[in-house]
Formats: sequence, C-alpha cells, structure tokens
Amino acid sequence: MLAVLASNAVAPVGVLFLGWSPTVLFGVFVAEIAAVLCWTLVKIPFAAKRPNNAIGDGDRLFGPLQAKRGSVSFPGPFPPCYPRNVPTFLIAAFLLVPLELGVAFLTFSLTDPVVTEEVAGQILLGGVGVFVGRGVETVTGYFAAGGYRGHSPRSVLLPPFKLLFAVGLLLFVVGPFAVEFDNAAFLAALVGLKLLYDLRALQLERSEKRGVFYRLYGSEETEIEPVPVEEPKRAPTYRTTPTRAVALADAAYRSLRYTVTSDVLWCYGVAAALVFFGAWTVALAPLALAAAFGSVRGTTRYLASGPVEFRCYEDVLVVHDVLLDEPQARLERDAVTDVSVSTDAVDRLFGTETVRFETDADTDPDVQLTVPDPEEVNADDANSNHPMTVPHVEDAAAVIAAFDGGGEAEAEAESEAETETETEADTETPVPTRDD
Repeated sequence: MLAVLASNAVAPVGVLFLGWSPTVLFGVFVAEIAAVLCWTLVKIPFAAKRPNNAIGDGDRLFGPLQAKRGSVSFPGPFPPCYPRNVPTFLIAAFLLVPLELGVAFLTFSLTDPVVTEEVAGQILLGGVGVFVGRGVETVTGYFAAGGYRGHSPRSVLLPPFKLLFAVGLLLFVVGPFAVEFDNAAFLAALVGLKLLYDLRALQLERSEKRGVFYRLYGSEETEIEPVPVEEPKRAPTYRTTPTRAVALADAAYRSLRYTVTSDVLWCYGVAAALVFFGAWTVALAPLALAAAFGSVRGTTRYLASGPVEFRCYEDVLVVHDVLLDEPQARLERDAVTDVSVSTDAVDRLFGTETVRFETDADTDPDVQLTVPDPEEVNADDANSNHPMTVPHVEDAAAVIAAFDGGGEAEAEAESEAETETETEADTETPVPTRDD
C-alpha cells in the first residue's frame, strides 16, 4: 500500500508544487507504464507457478521448454529462477513490451503535446520517481514478501495490461480537455482518478472478487500450483540417455525441419524473391530471421531430450533432467496401451531407434470462453500417465523389456523361451538307459 501511494505521490507533487503542465503529467503516466513493464520483465523469470494454459508438444518452438520442471538457484537473497519462464520472458521482451510502449506513445501523441527541453526534463524527473516507486513495490512485495510464489509468468503480465488500458482510456477521453483547460484543479482531478484506479486494483488483488479482466485473462489465483513428479527412492533397474553427439544432431535436424515445416517457411520465400530482384544484401534479413527461429527450436529440443535420463523402476518409467536434477514425467506400466518403435533421419544415421509408449490419456486442452474460478482450476497433472517417447536409444528391445511394455514384452519373452525349450528338446541327444 505504501509503495503504491509513494509511486502515485509523484504526480500530485509535480502538479501542485512544481507547476507541471498536462503534457508533463501525461508524459509521466507513459513513463510509469514503461517502468511497470521494465519491472515486469524482472519478475517473470522468478514466478513459481505454472501457467493455466496449454503447454506441451503442440507448440514446437517453446512447448518443450515451457513444460520443463525444476529451477536454478542463485547465491544470495535471490529466489530460484525457472527455465520454463524463459519463453514468456522472450515473448514479453521482444513483442509485448514494445507493442505496449508503442500504443502508450501513440495515445500520448493524440493529446497533441508540445515537448520542449524543459518539459522533457520534467518528464524525465517524474519518470525516475515512478520507476523508483515501482521498484520499491517490486522488491518489497514480490521478492522480500514472497509474492513470486503466488504468480506464474502469465499472471505477472496482467497488471501492465490493466494499467495500459486505464491510462490509455484516461488520455484518450480527457486528454484533449486537459490541454484546453490547463489549470491545477483539473489536473489534480486527473491525478486523483489515477490514484483511485491503483488503489482499487490493489483492493481487487487482495479480495475474492473477480472482474472482467480476471475472468477473461485470469490471475495468480487461477494459475497452477506446481507438484513434483514422484520418483521411486530405490535404484533404477535400467537407465538410458542419448549420447551428446546424437542429441546435438537431433537438435540440428529438428531446427532445420522446423524452418521448412512451419510458418517460418515464408522467410525463405521472401529471401528468394529479393534475390530474384537483385537485392542480395537485403535477402540476408529474412534468412537471419529464419535462422533465429531455427536456433530457438534447436535449443529447446536439445534441452528437452538431450540432458535427460530415462530411468526404469520395473513398473514405472521416469524422465529425469540431469542438469536441473528434477524428474520431468512418469509413466506407469499398467497405463501403457501400445508400444511402437520407429526411426527418423537421426536414428538411421547413428543406428539408433525411438520407442513410443501410448496411453489412453486425453491430452487435448480444455477450451473455455472465460478462465474458470480458482476452485475449479485443474490441479497439476505431474503424475498423470501421458504418452512418452524415448528417443534415439541404441537397444529398443532392452528398453521395452526393462519397462515390460505393458505386458507385451513379457509375453514375447515367454514365447521365445518356450520356443527355445522346444527346439532344445527336439535336437537333444537321447541318454542311454540300462535296458539299452
């Protein structure tokens, strides 16, 4: 509460004691949006909850990294950082934040501001004030008080959206009138409206009421509390992991394949058209963009399947991330409905095979017009039996036999044993008896 009041005190002090004009006031409002977006980027990597939206293999670019479990610890007072938040950070930093800032500056320009050197200095001074105030709010409420434990990277992005909507509406509706009626009373009224909005937003965050934003987007209460994957305490009976050379080759193959089987393919078309018209240098730009998307895809693929170990505990198969030292998923033998072995280009190159265990689990995400109430949110399905793929193993039969393949491998082993017994009986030399 005190941090919110302190950040909002910058505007009335400037209007009442420093003689700020409407242009300075609205410029400080835009600077506050920029400050909130900046501190939002700081918050995202440390959000502990999982987003309440579809995560998994559907998104080939970021899905494997978003599905990662575990965290990276930092020395000192910093909380752990979660690799699964990196995709949201990249999307926010390179798409959402520039977009919101562009909308904010566009709305500010609609007020027809006259920015002189003196006005720019006042805006800069006010911007530093609100930046510090929002920073104190972030450090005290989000980090020191443990607010990051109640947020996901998705819910952290809600306050900037709401602030942009409120300030944008304020500038669009009353901005022209503020320029025409340039007096302290009118500006003080605008500052009061802004303060009432911030206090009301803080009240809604601490109450059980759910407004339009919360029903359409969700909040920290509707995000998923992470549950660790249960891994048996005993030693595994069998374990396997792709070699580093195979994992790197697989990442490179997936990277190239993604650029030619996704929307990134248009980059090659644009580059070819530019080359056709003789713009060889400009053609490097779409090729660099395709390479960037391909690199992201290759990196997420490597982190998903490279530094992982598949551990078999007779009736349970667990995927364990070696880098994060955290189990990622588990599959019980009784839940397996089908086992298949396939080979892709990497398998054929290195002489390996890929094993796929199928289940009856419904992996399709629930589609709803509004976000469910907090008590209706699905819990974390960390220990659910979802289909599992064991990529690039040197001996697929050993993996199936170790896990038992839902009973199929055991039946095949018994059948082979019976066949060998019958063959030995047919070819066995008779032992002479006393009668002979």
